[in-house]
Amino acid sequence: MRRLLLSSLLVVLALTALPAGASAAASIGISDQQAGTFVNPLYQPLKLKHARYVAPYDVLDDSFQLERFAGWYIAALQAKQRILVSFEHSRTEGKQQTLPTKGQFTIAMRKFRHAFPKVNEVNTWNEVNRCQVGSRTEGQPKGICKGAKGARLLNTYYGVTRRVFRGAKIIPLNVLDERNPAPAIKYVKAFKKVARPMPKIWGIHNYSDTNRFSQTRTKKIIKAIGTKGDVWLLETGGQLKLGTRTFGEDKAAKALKCMFSIVRKNKRIKRAYIYQFNGAAPDATFDAGLIDFDGVTKRKGYDVVRKRQRGGC
Repeated sequence: MRRLLLSSLLVVLALTALPAGASAAASIGISDQQAGTFVNPLYQPLKLKHARYVAPYDVLDDSFQLERFAGWYIAALQAKQRILVSFEHSRTEGKQQTLPTKGQFTIAMRKFRHAFPKVNEVNTWNEVNRCQVGSRTEGQPKGICKGAKGARLLNTYYGVTRRVFRGAKIIPLNVLDERNPAPAIKYVKAFKKVARPMPKIWGIHNYSDTNRFSQTRTKKIIKAIGTKGDVWLLETGGQLKLGTRTFGEDKAAKALKCMFSIVRKNKRIKRAYIYQFNGAAPDATFDAGLIDFDGVTKRKGYDVVRKRQRGGC
């Protein structure tokens, strides 16, 4: 009998053991700005339990932004999602290119923490290495988006989020890979020199890799991060449209398969947020939705996510 029990135990261990170099499956979440995501009948079959929102740091001072986030927050909680919020520049007219002082950022974070206590995962600053160009407000203000000065300011904000969101998971750094990952790598190295303490979680947006069916940029950035800390892909996915270029559903679905392969092959990656669930309006300049703008039509990438399909990458 004892020999039979031992044999059975060994079989169970063999079935549950991971192969050498493999890791437990990373958690998959959604990054999307619409409250309607969580009540859409097409959302539940994807079995996603993590949701991310990008908010201006001063969201409580902007009635329009506050209404949008509050609706999303309530819907996400009702759908039993674990919420992560990424902060970035103000969206108030005239303030989009102005960075807050340490005091202003502290006040804003305290107000947010008091208003939304269920947010227990925080990304200090979104796509910190993507600079605004000219008068355009996409990206981040020049005072934080590059150089040692930017890294020091991010570390200041990092300290604030650590103090205000005690007990929460803090992801201070979140870089965009871009076609040339050198600026992202440079920022990572600059931040490592000043970060106190060293982060337990690092954030990457790896669109350039997934949509080129590559792992090169992601690997290079993770190498720059070093051996300590987990990696979360805070935005990733398959693009159907970028600027004036249209790629179509087939390519977007292939990019999503590449994403799942990247996550599977790199044991450092513990979570990945797919951007986005809802398709964009026809006149939008960016679209990576899993469903059409009509809210009811599934795109080819939808089933890739539902089935967690991997592909060449």
